[in-house]
Amino acid sequence: MKNSRKAIVTIVLLCLMIAYLSQCMRSGLPPDKRGQAFAPEQTCRQCHQAIVDSAMLTAHHNASVAASKSNIPGNFAEGSNLFIYDSLNRVVMEKRDSGLYQVWYEGNKEKLAHRFDVGFGYSHALTWLFWQDDHAYELPLSWYKAEQSWGTSPGFPASQPYFNRLIGVDCFECHSSNINHKKNSAAAGDYFASAEQAEMLDKTSLVYGINCQRCHGPAAEHVAFREQHPGDSSASHMLRMASMSRQQQLDACALCHSGNSQPKLKSRFGFRPGDALANFFLPGGDATADVHGNQLGLLQQSKCFLQGNSMTCNTCHSPHNNASDNLATWSQKCMGCHSPTGSNFCTVKNHDMQLLQSNCIDCHMPRQASKAINYQLAGQPAPLAYRLRTHKIAVY
Repeated sequence: MKNSRKAIVTIVLLCLMIAYLSQCMRSGLPPDKRGQAFAPEQTCRQCHQAIVDSAMLTAHHNASVAASKSNIPGNFAEGSNLFIYDSLNRVVMEKRDSGLYQVWYEGNKEKLAHRFDVGFGYSHALTWLFWQDDHAYELPLSWYKAEQSWGTSPGFPASQPYFNRLIGVDCFECHSSNINHKKNSAAAGDYFASAEQAEMLDKTSLVYGINCQRCHGPAAEHVAFREQHPGDSSASHMLRMASMSRQQQLDACALCHSGNSQPKLKSRFGFRPGDALANFFLPGGDATADVHGNQLGLLQQSKCFLQGNSMTCNTCHSPHNNASDNLATWSQKCMGCHSPTGSNFCTVKNHDMQLLQSNCIDCHMPRQASKAINYQLAGQPAPLAYRLRTHKIAVY
């Protein structure tokens, strides 16, 4: 009797797996690495082509990439491809047959070389990781777009090359859509596990970037429903952002944009739209919000946020498009509430009205130095603080 029940369970599981794989085969796409609840990511494009094509160009989608010779910016020309630490030590960016490398030379002798394997970042600075067995480490030099220069990776020393910064799953949780611990490694929260054991990662399970289902939730049921009901354009089996409460919408962004300095209860990869952030982190944390990584903490200090009950991140940002560099575009968003004819418009006197309407941002959301990120450029004698636009809307 026990054997027959076991056989039935096995047959049912096999049927489900065959059905799932056959669906993927019909679409010509491999199954998603996150499991059966997730649809192959490119199936989203079959119905949402314009949105997906736009999202693929964003900083979210490119928050992590597989590094290659075609997508690593930076100057590899001789003389501009190095960082000199002292009279003896330097790191040189080199193109080799097997990829691009950061190479540490001590005198004229090569001491260490590691390949660019995974890229983190997109809009401002780009830093890279290298794989060594089942561990990810950060390379010592990053490319800074605004300065068009190589510099020390954030927080790295400028006194000597350093290749030992272990990058754990926490970083991947905000820069990718999935990565698993190695099954034979100690659990991340195991008191007896060393940092190296706890951060043994399965790089074959890495899903690069922040993709559709990271923010919209698993879509396999939604795709199956739409295939069975081609004339039904409803968001069946998906939670629409517009149907969520203000706090649920904020929590979805706060998962990675609120600093999260408090102890973690569960992996961010388990978060689904509609979940409460309080179920993933203990209360408390650093009360001082930095311009890097805690945009929501700064926004919540703003009168615009506090005096209304509807403002969310999506009030100003579209997650399917990159933030515009056109300050007038952002100023138009401000004037959606602060009309030039209203009593709450800018009180600065004796200024050209057109000028005021074209740039609210530099006055009320200026760029500020991050306390979390410092770096040193090649050829520069002193470290710099990275400057990012604050999300605390105020009078400065």
